[in-house]
Amino acid sequence: MSGRILSNFSDGTFLVRIANTAARMVLPNNAKVGDALVLTLVSKDPRPTFSVNEGSIRPDEESASVALSNAGRAMQKDLKSLQFVTRDDAGAGQIAQNEDIAADAQAKGARPGQTGAPASTTTTLSNAARLIDSLLHASQQGDMADHVSAPAPLLPRAGLPPEQMAGALKDAIAYSGVFYESHVSAWAAGQRPAEELLREPQAQVAAKHGGEINLLSQNDPAQNQLGQIINLQLNALEQQRVLWHGEVWPGQKMDWEISQEHGQQESNAQADDEAPPSWHSVVRFDFAHLGGVSASIRLIGQQIHVQVKADNESTAAALRGNSSLFADAMAAAGTSLDSLIVKQSHGET
Repeated sequence: MSGRILSNFSDGTFLVRIANTAARMVLPNNAKVGDALVLTLVSKDPRPTFSVNEGSIRPDEESASVALSNAGRAMQKDLKSLQFVTRDDAGAGQIAQNEDIAADAQAKGARPGQTGAPASTTTTLSNAARLIDSLLHASQQGDMADHVSAPAPLLPRAGLPPEQMAGALKDAIAYSGVFYESHVSAWAAGQRPAEELLREPQAQVAAKHGGEINLLSQNDPAQNQLGQIINLQLNALEQQRVLWHGEVWPGQKMDWEISQEHGQQESNAQADDEAPPSWHSVVRFDFAHLGGVSASIRLIGQQIHVQVKADNESTAAALRGNSSLFADAMAAAGTSLDSLIVKQSHGET
């Protein structure tokens, strides 16, 4: 993670900005206010712990003022109030709640004779901040799902046309609720009919409860339902990944992961602004006769690369022997297959 040193305290610690969160840290001796640095999150439990590469500390020559909207400033304050990291007398980091960070952080330095963190001040959190706090606590306690779950099989039976299965898979993601706000925006711009919004879980929960929902009330039955979806949305934004678990037809379960890849793409983009987008999709099945089979599909621009893994060699051999049928089906659909690898999960082809 990239960070920037905002100020220093009289006890030798520094206030570091990481994204929209400020953290109080002990840094190497060469650190100065205004420097940029690179931090690595090495542990989240029992409290966030970072390591700092001393060689990454350098003057921040690219910093610039950013004008935030009223909503942006309010959210920034809420996030800081929720996630301000301090240190105790032993040097261990901890998350201090209800801690309001002043614009001039140096003004909150320790008083003479004090080596601990500055004293907390009482703040009033907005509804949005209290909701975020509730979701954070629920996710830490394992109450929040990390994947989209299908309530019913996508198809009534096996053997239906591929285009019908493709449509069902597309709808499973599109109407999962993960992208609800962007769909509402498209509807407001006249690019999406209202009937499609009503198919998503947010609209269905709201209709079921007559539109009267209090997300901050644990006694509201809709809170957990919508809280689950909000958590999935936050995970998708943070990890650039969506997980789906369910049945494609009765009795046939499937795990599906969709993610956008950035590593190699970003390095290439520095030399070529027209670098194609890269997407990675993985599906996993446990078939009655073939056993476990997974397929990893990478879409890089218009190129498609597929790797299929089977739990046993006999299944891998059968899939290998019929790989031409797959390539022909892709060609018939107007899409060329750039590479196909079939192998056993614990061995090479």
